[in-house]
Amino acid sequence: MTAYLAEGVRLFEDGQYFLAHETLEEHWAEAPEEDRNFYQGLIHLAVGFLHHGKGNQKGARLQFGKASTRLKDYPDIYQEVDLALIRNFLEAAPAALDRGETLTPPKLFRPVG
Repeated sequence: MTAYLAEGVRLFEDGQYFLAHETLEEHWAEAPEEDRNFYQGLIHLAVGFLHHGKGNQKGARLQFGKASTRLKDYPDIYQEVDLALIRNFLEAAPAALDRGETLTPPKLFRPVG
């Protein structure tokens, strides 16, 4: 896990979605091609929670859908990020939004070992 990714994950898990987005976006710009969808997926996840927190459920749904598309081809654990848990969240999010529920963000970090 790179320092940028670790900081982006920390900020996300602290509920600082805008700063998580900004931090991850900085790293995405320089990431190897094979990691770009991974970072973009995490960025979309963070932006989805920004929208959700502001009551923009349509925007949240759109961003969560983009995150799902970007993250679908990666293994369940990638760079110590629990993508299986994130994908489960993203699959359940539309129905939860339809019910008007407040979404609980998934934990991102899963240490190796």
